[in-house]
Amino acid sequence: MAKNKILIFCAHSDDAEIGCGGTILKLRKKGDSIIHIVFSYGEKSHPHLKERIVAVQREKETKEIDKILSRKSLFLGLKEGKFKDDAEKTKKYLVDIIKKTKPAKIYTLSSLDPHPDHRAVNNLVMESIETANYKGEVYAFEVWNVITEDKPVLYSDVTDTFKEKLRLLKHFESQKLFIYIQLLPIIIRARLYGNKCGCKYAEKFYKLK
Repeated sequence: MAKNKILIFCAHSDDAEIGCGGTILKLRKKGDSIIHIVFSYGEKSHPHLKERIVAVQREKETKEIDKILSRKSLFLGLKEGKFKDDAEKTKKYLVDIIKKTKPAKIYTLSSLDPHPDHRAVNNLVMESIETANYKGEVYAFEVWNVITEDKPVLYSDVTDTFKEKLRLLKHFESQKLFIYIQLLPIIIRARLYGNKCGCKYAEKFYKLK
């Protein structure tokens, strides 16, 4: 039986692996159960391809990682750049899953991430958490952040899982250009955060609740 239930809310299928993949691996090895909620299929990431083709490929990549992590991923299928169009319906779904799951922790994207869909996810999740009267812990992780949030910071030692995190990122074949662009910042950031907490590699989280 799983020790704890964890909810992770993302805009796109690779957000969690980029921002907190090492921590996800730690949680799974500890025996926690993880439910990964992805708002969009990321169908606009390749403008030269049909959106349906991109969506199918990105879902397939996510399912491959789900098998590795024994994780469950749910896609909401919202249109990129238009998350607010179905805000009330989305919040109702989020409130329902929070109440039903009763997670020990919730992870989501940062409110200061430059990507508008990432900020929209943070806003919808935080409003849903308030409506659901959720009393557990809530953390935000970074993907494209360049600005530091004015929130309490928690560092997670991912030295033992960092190489495995990098291997997970290779499963996102459709996003290999974006992953390649992110790879050096991911490594530099992990070393920097590791120095701050006395380990080799770490991930940073903002405590929102």
